[in-house]
Amino acid sequence: MDSHVDPEESLGFALKKLQQTLRSRMDAALAQAGLTTPQYLVLALLEDHPGISNSELARRSAVAAPTMLKIIDALTKAGYVERADRVPQLRTRGTTLTTSGRYRLARASATVEEFENLLRGAAGADEPAISAWLRTCTGLLAEAPGTRDVSASPSPGK
Repeated sequence: MDSHVDPEESLGFALKKLQQTLRSRMDAALAQAGLTTPQYLVLALLEDHPGISNSELARRSAVAAPTMLKIIDALTKAGYVERADRVPQLRTRGTTLTTSGRYRLARASATVEEFENLLRGAAGADEPAISAWLRTCTGLLAEAPGTRDVSASPSPGK
């Protein structure tokens, strides 16, 4: 039996390499529109769900809440989103796109669509099944119990 998972044959590592490559290529392309990939995602989510809470944005973007606050702060500073005034009895502040944010999103959407078309083209007729499989795996991993404690593994030579 092999002593480790072969990174060259690993499905998980292949997905990680795909994600890293996609992210770096999208960031480079979106930089021309003055955005990062996470910023684009937030603008797109806000267009579809105006006033969505920061915690829901974080969940849908797969980032931690403090990271989402940094993204929202940067988009607010750039003038792409507006945050509602705090209401004492509410814990959340709704965030919406500005006209400038809608323009920026529209400008960047063609770039993202090119990447989507590339991925869908590579998937071919299997795209619906691949998408469903990816969502299923995401759910399984999110619900999986904790991993084995690797610190309890035997040391070399024991």
